[in-house]
Formats: sequence, C-alpha cells, structure tokens
Amino acid sequence: MKVRTEARREAILEVASQVFLELGFERASMSEIVKRIGGSKSTIYGYFPSKEALFLAVSHAAGERHMASSISELESYAGQGLRETLTGFAQQLLVFLGSREAIAAHRMVLGATADSDIGQMFYESGPKRGQQAVAELLQQAMDHREVRVMDPWLAAQYFGAIVNAEFQHRWFLPDAPAISQLQAREAAGRAIDVFARAFFLDKS
Repeated sequence: MKVRTEARREAILEVASQVFLELGFERASMSEIVKRIGGSKSTIYGYFPSKEALFLAVSHAAGERHMASSISELESYAGQGLRETLTGFAQQLLVFLGSREAIAAHRMVLGATADSDIGQMFYESGPKRGQQAVAELLQQAMDHREVRVMDPWLAAQYFGAIVNAEFQHRWFLPDAPAISQLQAREAAGRAIDVFARAFFLDKS
C-alpha cells in the first residue's frame, strides 16, 4: 500500500509549477512532471486525479502563500479601520497579481478556457474567494454605516477592478517586471482613495 505524504505532495506542486510556467497549461503534461520528479504516473495521480486538478492546486498554493494572511485580516474586520484594512489588502493583492506566477496562471487560464472548464474551476478556487471576503467585509461596513448600501458582491467587483486598474495591462506584456512593495503601496493608496470617494459615507 502506497502512503501519501505532505512532503511528496509539496514536491509535486513545486515541480508542476515549474513545468506550467515553462510550457503553459496546454503543452504541460503529467508525463513531463513525472519525468522531472521521478516515480510513476500512478503516484502523481494518487495525489491529483487530472492535470486540471494539479494546475488548480498549484494556483491555490500560490494564492495561499501570498494572500492567506490578508484575507484573514479582512475576515477579522469588526467595524473600525475600514480604509486601513482595505489598503493593506489591496497592497498585498497587487504584489500577488504582479508576480510572475500569477501573471502566468492568468495567461494559461485565458488560453485554455475556450476548450475546457479550467477557467470556471480556476475562478471558483481562487479569485472568487478573495471577492467573497471583500464582499463580506463591505456588508459589515454597510451595517456599520461606513459604506453606501448596495449589493456587496457588486461593490466587491468594483473594488477589485479599481485596485487592479493601473496594472492589469501587464498581463499582455511579455517581460513585465514584478510590482515592488513601494509601487503596490502607492497604487493601493490611490485605488482606495477612488473607491472611498465612490462608496464611503461622508461622516462630516
């Protein structure tokens, strides 16, 4: 009986991430990943039943490394420090979205969406979670009369669009450098200023 281990799973994810970055989703194969990590296909399929599942696990792991603490901060919001909470989250979101792995993942998903369900699966396992956390925070902010009352899910979508407005074009550039912490902090501040003017209630 073969025993699964967390270390083996992490090793598979690391190698798979390299293969996806080098070859893209369509050209990457389980055979290539097995060749690089060693062992047999049955081993890797014991952890991940398909290439799609493996790609989603790689993407989810990257998101967790960058965003887990920021999402936890959103979820702990209790009616105070809304601007600071949103600004900190926006900064970390920009650093993540500007990373090489995040840009590559979005490109791979967009390229494969027409012929598979990978786009929907990717959205459900990653971006939707962040949007849901923002929507829940904004609902609380509406309850505390800090934000105009509207559909919180729609407000969260506007939030994401505003935050990424300065950098979304980088997905189309071949060699865009990573976004620095300074760039992310300054852009996050500008984005939250715009969002606040549109959605925050004037308490003066």
